Amino acid sequence: MERNQLPSNIHPTHYDIYIRPDPGFFVQSDLRLRFEGAVQIKIEVVEATSEVMLNATELTLHRALLDGEDSAAIVTNDVDQTATLVFGQTIPVGTHVLSIDYTGKIALGAQGLFVSEYDTPTGRKRLLVTQFEAGDARRFVPCWDEPARKATFTVAVAAPSNKLTVSNMPIETVSTLDDDRQYVRFRKTPRMSTYLLFLCIGDLERISTVSGATVISLVAKAGSAEDGRFALDSAARLLEFYNDYFGVPYPLPKLDMIAAPGAGGFSAMENWGAILYFEDQLLLNPEWSTESNRQRVFVVIAHEMAHQWFGNLVTMEWWDNLWLNEGFASWMESKATDQFHPDWMNWLQSEFDLQRAMRQDAKHTTHPVVQPVVSVEQAAFDDITYRKGRAVIRMIENFVGPEAFRSGVQAYMKRYGYKNTVTDNLWDELEKASGKKIKQIAADFTTKPGIPLILVESETTGTGGVEICVRERRFAVDDSADEPATWTVPVYASAIGARDPVLTLVHGDQTKLLVPGAVPIKLNSGQTVYYRVKYDSGYSELVNALDRLAPADQLGLLNDAWAIGEAGAVTISNYLDLTLKLTPSTDRVVWRQAIETLLAIDSLYDPGARRNAFRAFARSCLQAVFAGIGWGRKTTETDNETVLREFLITGLAQLDDLDVKLEAQRRFAAYAGPPVDPSTLPAAIRRPALVAAAISADTNLYGRLYDLAKSTTDSFGKDQLFLALASTEDAALAQRSLDIALGDDPAKTTGPKMIQRVAVTHADLAWHFALTNLPKINERLDELQQLSFVPSLTAASRSPQVLEELQRYITEKVRPNSRKSAERYVADLTFRLQVIGRLLPAVDTWLTTHR
Repeated sequence: MERNQLPSNIHPTHYDIYIRPDPGFFVQSDLRLRFEGAVQIKIEVVEATSEVMLNATELTLHRALLDGEDSAAIVTNDVDQTATLVFGQTIPVGTHVLSIDYTGKIALGAQGLFVSEYDTPTGRKRLLVTQFEAGDARRFVPCWDEPARKATFTVAVAAPSNKLTVSNMPIETVSTLDDDRQYVRFRKTPRMSTYLLFLCIGDLERISTVSGATVISLVAKAGSAEDGRFALDSAARLLEFYNDYFGVPYPLPKLDMIAAPGAGGFSAMENWGAILYFEDQLLLNPEWSTESNRQRVFVVIAHEMAHQWFGNLVTMEWWDNLWLNEGFASWMESKATDQFHPDWMNWLQSEFDLQRAMRQDAKHTTHPVVQPVVSVEQAAFDDITYRKGRAVIRMIENFVGPEAFRSGVQAYMKRYGYKNTVTDNLWDELEKASGKKIKQIAADFTTKPGIPLILVESETTGTGGVEICVRERRFAVDDSADEPATWTVPVYASAIGARDPVLTLVHGDQTKLLVPGAVPIKLNSGQTVYYRVKYDSGYSELVNALDRLAPADQLGLLNDAWAIGEAGAVTISNYLDLTLKLTPSTDRVVWRQAIETLLAIDSLYDPGARRNAFRAFARSCLQAVFAGIGWGRKTTETDNETVLREFLITGLAQLDDLDVKLEAQRRFAAYAGPPVDPSTLPAAIRRPALVAAAISADTNLYGRLYDLAKSTTDSFGKDQLFLALASTEDAALAQRSLDIALGDDPAKTTGPKMIQRVAVTHADLAWHFALTNLPKINERLDELQQLSFVPSLTAASRSPQVLEELQRYITEKVRPNSRKSAERYVADLTFRLQVIGRLLPAVDTWLTTHR
């Protein structure tokens, strides 16, 4: 199928944009969701024509002139999101200027020019901000809204004189207008794609530092900027690291990081020189932020700053190569975090994200990392693009070596700066730098869907070590497992304690590996390659030696045992037996895997005696660990122990640990007052403790929590209190949380997150609520969220009826060219229902012999 792209006969080279929001927008009593715009676009006509087609949606074009004289008839196409300017004469080849006057809409959801509302001690306030990826610059200005149509931009805005304005570049000039506003004009940007353009206006403040030739600033709502001090210091360190790693200095004079209250379908957006974050991803609120928040802030900053090179300086040619942006930035976030905070073990933590990608990749609804994309709404901002993409990059770096990989990346940056690329351009540079042939490996993992499964068929001990016979097939949880598929897989194998694993390339047929040392032998040593391992031989020896494996290999063994057991290819007792081998001293990240999986099993059960029996076992696994960690942070504990405490508090509460729930409720009562006493719930445990208290809240506790959420004026804390409300197990209170979500008390963008939180425990209730209130929900979502939000609410359902309703919803409500991404939720729920019928009886049987 042909891509839905604009004609190639005209190239934009520069946009001069002037935006005038309605003067009443910032008035507290009036929300005027409109703006006026004017743009002059310098174009190069390479083939004579009488028509100019460009992208525009939800814009009203009032007038279009060519070279200041010739007026055009304007024909819009809402389906294709285009406007065609039809002139009365032929436009000759050469340079021309289009002048367009238009008006547009300010959105409630995070797309185009949108509003972020938040509470303060002096009342509710508003921030104007933009979000243009993937195809929403066309909501802001008529343009060639495609990544390869790079141009320079000059942005000007009429803003209230008491507001701070931010764009990609520093301010060039400011002058006074007649209506208590000022004209703010920014310097011209480098050549870049439309989706990287940015504008923000609001009651903001700025703190700054300097790194080399670059001014780095943290911009946040008034009174909050100092909460970004950790982020600002981290950005300065990261910029120095990236300048050195990429070999190309950051090219803009400034780098702003903007913290917007609220939420969206994303954490942050890498606009060049003006990165947008939602504030819980950037700020560390002293009353609310936990250690996991602190680690998250660093990781997200590392990701978005990596984009300033991979994505902004060098951009994918079209959305089918989106992974070049996102996969690389996801890989770099872990590499950079490991550079500065090795004790966090971020590569190990990244396995949780990778498992989500592998679960998606194990079904017939998956897609290759690089896939055909016809139109912009098909761009796949999902775990395959981000997390599998990261795994591929890590695998290739491990295969060619870190220094050769870095040399190839530097050559890629220098060759393609300010240009657009496809995947093979990166592989070419890496092959030149390393002298190793990687294209077959890379192509197999990026152009083929699915996960390789390496079967260990036999082990034979000899004088030279252990000979292993392995075979490759496809791992899947549905009929796609029977589809013939092979990959060229770098298989690393080692005996326990061996320093250097053996590398063999496996491709389909039976392959023999000679591994120095003695059994047991662990495949995928270090977990650096994207595949699963099924041990038909040697598994019991690995289980018995679990405590001697490195944490990465422990985690790999647990993840594979769970995934393969969930699929029914081995007994689930393999995984449950492994949990009995964990000790209170097992690595803290490995314990998080156990918590996550135990909660996943728990979610399969209906309430009743069977679930109660499983919960008793799960609690027994976790209580000894929590006894050693406790409620309060110790001076000697590691950061990851502090993070584990958060997961243990919420996990044990979900598993009906009475002591944890009662203690959480006692602490909440002391905290809530009146007056509020923050000392009783320090930031390190406030959020998990509130969730634990809310899980079994009665009407009285729920009411106190709701009153506290309404009265809190700090936007950060307000969001967390409303999300805690949505964690209740009581169905009537969950329904009340859903009603609150679409009311005026929480921020508009917090409501959808509350609905998602309710769906964790009450999936069917949230699903039917969403169907009933679809228009109200959709106005709070951007277009990409609208495709997935409602179907995603079914993830924890146990109802075949909901599966039928979901299939009907996709047929009736989702556009045909977007159904493929939505249908993965049908595959997910179909598999979940199969697992409930197959796995739970096996868990019940195992429990009877392990009480």
